[in-house]
Amino acid sequence: MRIMNRIITIILVLISVNLYSQDSIKLKVDSIKQKNNLPESVDTLSVEKTKKKDTIILEFNNELTIPVSKDNLTKVVMVKEKSKVDWLKYLLPIFTLFLGIWVKGIIEKRSDKKKITKSGERWIVELRSLEEPIKKQIRSLEEYAEEHKKEDFKIRNLEVFSSLSGEVFKSLDKNELIKYIELNNKKTDFKEIVKISNNTHGYVSVIEHLNETLKEKFNRYLSGTSEHTTSLSLSLQEFSSALKDYGVELERELNSDPLDDPRYRPIADLYSAQIMPYLIEGNFNPFVLRREFFLPLVNVLAHLRLDPRTKGLATAMTKGLNAIRGIELEKEYMSKNLESIINQYNKQLTGLEELLNKIKK
Repeated sequence: MRIMNRIITIILVLISVNLYSQDSIKLKVDSIKQKNNLPESVDTLSVEKTKKKDTIILEFNNELTIPVSKDNLTKVVMVKEKSKVDWLKYLLPIFTLFLGIWVKGIIEKRSDKKKITKSGERWIVELRSLEEPIKKQIRSLEEYAEEHKKEDFKIRNLEVFSSLSGEVFKSLDKNELIKYIELNNKKTDFKEIVKISNNTHGYVSVIEHLNETLKEKFNRYLSGTSEHTTSLSLSLQEFSSALKDYGVELERELNSDPLDDPRYRPIADLYSAQIMPYLIEGNFNPFVLRREFFLPLVNVLAHLRLDPRTKGLATAMTKGLNAIRGIELEKEYMSKNLESIINQYNKQLTGLEELLNKIKK
């Protein structure tokens, strides 16, 4: 568009020069025509004065009298009309120059308006395109939250929509947005226009923040759960070792297999039923494990609290319960985070249409 403006300016200047040249040529042609149409002799002769020997200045209004002498000398008669100021010749280039500037200004203004409109409409399109991903993200989080409340220990993949990362808005011109808002809100105070612009950028920032927060909270949940799960596994290994040591101590005391001993049999039965099946694959459910193994074990060991040989079992049991409580807290934190993020996404979804109406008002 700038190249086109330069071309138009150059064309206007060339037109001005051409008009001026044609005007000058026309004056010269008129002078020649007057010279060719002069009469060769007339009856009346009027001489004002002689500046040189061979030069005579004549005055004429409607008629011209040319003096004739008989000295057999060749005389050249040059007729020159009294010069008059041709204001059009001087004003036309100036007028053309200002006209070119005015036309150029109009073209640039229209070009800027088109550019602003195009950029503003891009903002509208990108903001409008957030609506569907927000709805999908809300549905996905609600479904995940329902599954997350269950007692099972299956960590599902969380669907996070990359279209809500806000990356596309980083390539858009913020200055063009405020000009577009001003273009659509000509009767609105400029402070209010700035406020609408800030609300738009704030809206985009919230969407970006929610997307980043969702990924961050989920990663923390995975990390925390993994850490507590590792602690639970170590506590079970520690418990297995302590149970062997306790059996050995009882065997020394009884000089026989302690399997039928009432101090050992309840613990061994719990271990065989709830721990042994999952030792190889490790796919145990910590919440079931707490209910079916650790809590009954607490009652058994309570009767043996005065026996120092059960100290290792009690210590491993406590570590296991703490690890499960840690896993449980991670689930609770994640549930609260999901609820909060869903509420904020719902607010953004409700406010989107209102924001668009303000921009296009």
